[in-house]
Amino acid sequence: MGKRPAATSEWLMYIQTIILGGIIAFASHTYISWLKIPNPLNKSIADTSIYLIGLSMALASVCYFWNVFDRFITYRKQLGIVGLGFGLAHIYLSFGAVQKLLSPAVWQQGIPWGPFTGALATLIFLIMAFVSPGVVAKKIGGKAWRTILRMGHIAVVFIWLHVYFLKFGYIAKWYAEGMKTFPSSSLIVLVFMSLVMVLRLALWAALVKKK
Repeated sequence: MGKRPAATSEWLMYIQTIILGGIIAFASHTYISWLKIPNPLNKSIADTSIYLIGLSMALASVCYFWNVFDRFITYRKQLGIVGLGFGLAHIYLSFGAVQKLLSPAVWQQGIPWGPFTGALATLIFLIMAFVSPGVVAKKIGGKAWRTILRMGHIAVVFIWLHVYFLKFGYIAKWYAEGMKTFPSSSLIVLVFMSLVMVLRLALWAALVKKK
């Protein structure tokens, strides 16, 4: 009976995070549709995955520099897991791209960096999700557990590269043509993930200075 309130609280946090994901997906879908970008459903799901995972990875930095957000630090796990769920949904909807990634003919033409970096990020987050339960931490040891979870920062770089390789050509064309429309959601995602990485570097520098 003593563990029940904590379990209930955790499920409530998952529900709240799923609702947040739904709101982000709706807003992203509306924006993408307004810009008349093809395949808005898959694109909005992919963007939602990145936003949730980015928030999960950025929370430690945000809470370190701005104490007002400290009460949200406990949502890191839920943001990461739900974000991964959206990412897996994106992969399912991108089945054609996944098939190409598994085709030897594609690799003979060179490394498909866009899908490849996305696959690497997904693999890392799947490993992180597997070891996230406390019982796994006890089995593998706290040091190994923390090391695996820190791999998420490498995955963030892979996500940035994934979007960059797939969408930079469109962004460059938009810029060259005089930026006559609002920026694409891909550019917004790149800026957001860049901010996540900058915050992490700032936290690292602050901790080094403190030591």
